[in-house]
Amino acid sequence: MDQAESVPDGYLVSVLHSREFGIQEMIDLTLRDFPELDLSMLESVTDLFNLELRVNVTAISYNTTDPDGNPVVASGIIVQPIGIPSRGVVHVPPTTPLSCLEGGSDLLFITEGVFAFMGFTVIIPDLIGSGISKDMPQPFLFMDHSGQVCYHMHLAAMEYCNKYSLTPLPAEINIFGYSGGATAAVALLRHINREPESPLRVKKLFSGGGLYNMSHAYDILKEREYAEYPLIPLLIASLDHWYELNLDYSRVFSGDLLVNRERWLDRTKNAEQMRALIEPDLHTYMHPDFFTEEKNPEILKIENVLSLHSMTDGWHTKTHIYLGHAKDDLSVPFSETQILYNNLKTKANVTMITGWGGHYNYGIEFFIAACLYLTVN
Repeated sequence: MDQAESVPDGYLVSVLHSREFGIQEMIDLTLRDFPELDLSMLESVTDLFNLELRVNVTAISYNTTDPDGNPVVASGIIVQPIGIPSRGVVHVPPTTPLSCLEGGSDLLFITEGVFAFMGFTVIIPDLIGSGISKDMPQPFLFMDHSGQVCYHMHLAAMEYCNKYSLTPLPAEINIFGYSGGATAAVALLRHINREPESPLRVKKLFSGGGLYNMSHAYDILKEREYAEYPLIPLLIASLDHWYELNLDYSRVFSGDLLVNRERWLDRTKNAEQMRALIEPDLHTYMHPDFFTEEKNPEILKIENVLSLHSMTDGWHTKTHIYLGHAKDDLSVPFSETQILYNNLKTKANVTMITGWGGHYNYGIEFFIAACLYLTVN
């Protein structure tokens, strides 16, 4: 009864490659990408993980579309525990991939695959602009599109398991996401809920530190004049491409970012490298008109399309949603999650979990909470 009755064919394109990994390789990779993380927080829950377990990672390519609806081949990975029955499926969209060189199908193992060491099968899409589609501009936090790309990846993973595995993937899944991954996680659930004949049923969604309303987050960061994460420049570059805004960047950026824009925003740099280049004070890289009420025509072009990306209104779900956010988050405003919670609490079974520790260390806390829940249940 837990298996999908019918999985549509035609999404899976090819199997790219596969490899086995151990948990120490995952830890080393995480510390390389986020050296500021305090992994000692995980010591209290090491019993949740099988430290001797090895996992198999399979990279696949699949059919989906770009934000304009044009066909495109994307990629992602399926992470499966070796030698034990899977405890279920967790779909984990990646945290916003700043570098196009670090998709799951390129590295084969990324931090999001850690749930496999708890015995789960993990589905991780690369999203457009990463992995096999790395030569395409990234639709940065495009919510409708992210939900669709994640959904098509999951269907391709089900198709892969039907063809090449003794055990098909179950129809019931959990979804987990943090930061940009949380945005895509909520987008995936919303997309599934809108599919009248979806073969997927979502049991629980865990979404932490996410951005759910582009206009609201943009306004908060502008008012705060500070952003720990270099969110706005990448967002603007993405909007410029996909909406053909033809921006005059001399009236959008300033300082070193304006001089080095093409090199700094070429998407070959990871989060740590980007934070080293772009300071958190928005005045160091945004044009002065960005902070004025009058703005200028180029700033107005950007702001006119922000409202097209929001998930805070207009949908409901039967899935139990757990929302988390640090109150002292300096990367993604806490109010992003508060607004989503306020709008969903009368339409869905939603629980909000708040905390402290900033965007990064709270991420570990939220991850631990999800691990404990999945283990107990």
